[in-house]
Amino acid sequence: MILRLSDSLSRGLLVLGALAIALWLSFFGLRSGIAGQAAESDSGKYLHLATLLEPQNPEYWYRLAHVKQFNLEQPDPSGALEAYHNVVELDPGNTEAWLDLGTAYELSGNIAAARDAFQHAKKSYPASAEVAWRYGNFLLRQGDLAPALAELRATLQADPRRSGAAFSRVYRADPDINTVVNDLLPPIPEAYVEAIAEAVDSQQLAAAQTLWMRVMALHPQLQIPDFEGLVTALLANGDYDMARHVWDQGTSTMNLPPLIQPQGSVIWDPSFESSINNHTFAWSYKSLDQGVHTELDTSEKLSGKQSLHVTFDGEHNPDLHIACAKGVVTPGLQYLFSAWVKTAKLTGDQGIRFHLRGVGNPNISVATTQDTRGTSPWTFVEEEWTAAPGVHGVEVCVDRQPSTNADIRISGDAWVDDVTLVPEVTEHHRP
Repeated sequence: MILRLSDSLSRGLLVLGALAIALWLSFFGLRSGIAGQAAESDSGKYLHLATLLEPQNPEYWYRLAHVKQFNLEQPDPSGALEAYHNVVELDPGNTEAWLDLGTAYELSGNIAAARDAFQHAKKSYPASAEVAWRYGNFLLRQGDLAPALAELRATLQADPRRSGAAFSRVYRADPDINTVVNDLLPPIPEAYVEAIAEAVDSQQLAAAQTLWMRVMALHPQLQIPDFEGLVTALLANGDYDMARHVWDQGTSTMNLPPLIQPQGSVIWDPSFESSINNHTFAWSYKSLDQGVHTELDTSEKLSGKQSLHVTFDGEHNPDLHIACAKGVVTPGLQYLFSAWVKTAKLTGDQGIRFHLRGVGNPNISVATTQDTRGTSPWTFVEEEWTAAPGVHGVEVCVDRQPSTNADIRISGDAWVDDVTLVPEVTEHHRP
């Protein structure tokens, strides 16, 4: 049908109607735009304006609730509760709002209302690890241990990285390690690794050792950072044998090549087979120090797949421990040290030697071998060493002492392999 406007009055009414509609739409568009701009602010005043202009927008109420709850200068707990209620009335499935409402009620002391809000959050998103985490922590604060553990365990099943924090909170509430391992931590190695780290940080070493035994029962594949913190803490606490035991167990899960170790070996990796360096019981060395370049060499070795190769640049007179390894020993026990050294055009009046000393007291239990210099085939070096009373650790170093003539510069190469330290009661075989 075609509308025909026969007179100016009709045309004028049509124009006025269109203008009214345009103004009406412009008003709502302008109002929505102003509300949106106001809602971008962190100011409670502007957020309140946004809720006045758009009272049916739950997002604006949620932002206003946050500002009222977390404003450190002018907190408004009752205003926050009111705003959160508006959110969940407009959007009953808003899980975050239910969680925050529960927290707000808990802070105000209304535990029953807080519990109800957390349960609403649980119903709105039952599979959420975040909901289980916050609800579980709420239950833990209320002393409801069993349901709290169930919620927290569900969280850790989905996100094992939270296990450290969960262990800390549960262990403070109930310092029974069996509760932790049986009811809190899921059978996931990462969860136990995180819990062990937290136990070490809080000096709960007995708990950490129990957690360690449990994680080993899971047949994990670990990396050194997963257990080195526990090893270091045990050493600092004087639990030397346990520290070495944890180290041996941890490294056994790493799919390393076979280590050539005589029975009773104090040195963890005598033949440098692991390629691990600069960790607790592994060899420690710098690739370049005082003109000495140190690296592993697969082209020259006495046994296994590689040796330690040391190169002197001919421009320095170094005085340093080139590479060192630490081990655990028995006080008062006599040990037999041995190693193999090869040199090529090693100049100067001081070559490669080995230095042994008791850890903790540099003035006792010290032994130094004869040096090797010039050009020599693989040469066997041997020395007796006794751990003095009270000495539980030893440090064995590839050593180079400075030349007596300060103008001398050392050049050439040396290789080291099969560095062992064993109790003399153990039969010792030369390669």
